[in-house]
Amino acid sequence: MPLVVHNKLLTKRNYYSEEYPKTMIFLHHTAGAHNPISTIWGWEGDTRGRVATAFVIGNKSSDGLNQLFDGKVYRSFDETRWAYHLGIPDSGGRLDKISIGIEICAFGYLRKAGGKFYTYVNTEFTDTTAIKKLDKPFRGFDYYHAYSDAQVESLRLLLIDLGARFNINLKKGLQEWIKKETLKMPPGLNTTRKKQQWLRDNGFVGLDGKLIVADGISGENTKHALSTVGQSAFEYNTACFNGAPGIWTHTNVRTDKSDCFPHDKLKKMLLTL
Repeated sequence: MPLVVHNKLLTKRNYYSEEYPKTMIFLHHTAGAHNPISTIWGWEGDTRGRVATAFVIGNKSSDGLNQLFDGKVYRSFDETRWAYHLGIPDSGGRLDKISIGIEICAFGYLRKAGGKFYTYVNTEFTDTTAIKKLDKPFRGFDYYHAYSDAQVESLRLLLIDLGARFNINLKKGLQEWIKKETLKMPPGLNTTRKKQQWLRDNGFVGLDGKLIVADGISGENTKHALSTVGQSAFEYNTACFNGAPGIWTHTNVRTDKSDCFPHDKLKKMLLTL
């Protein structure tokens, strides 16, 4: 199906009119209900300042009955402009300015109690077909509100469109790091230099977000890179924090967030780009 984008534009006081080259795309989920228009209305009345993402993609309702917005894409402001959407302290919007934010409507993590599931605002989540149990916890939670098939497909089409129009390499960022998740350092690398060379050859980075230098010195950059071997692509990533181009998620720059979570359908889609 072709990409269809509906406009539900914020007033100009809710975003910045300056244009910056876009080199990054950040994926979020709303930590809310299925209706993208409600998300945009929320930003319109937000007292925190100019906080929004350019796009919001709707979901099914949490009871599974209302599918009116499932997979529908809404634009809240011109994606050549910018607004705060990452909340990186003291950054002055350095990544917000050069990135396009996309929100996927979903409550995020779910808690199980007494055989029932609850959202983070303690409302019962009754659509058991939309609950994703992870193979291992992510950010401390086993269960999440699943991104729907229609959402993931609309996201795929939107990413392809944005990548083409803004010359953003969609194979950079998450796709690269998803491929690294299963890598294991081979046995026999018995010197720091050999380990560093393996890390460098496989694209692992240090605290500075740069590829490891094979200098034989076991410094903080090398220690950090070693600690990320086998790590989820959705965990904090210093390359992302330092502005590496491509597709990323909010969790790549914030350790206190869970959007987006590593949904297998989302990961599979990203690998096809």
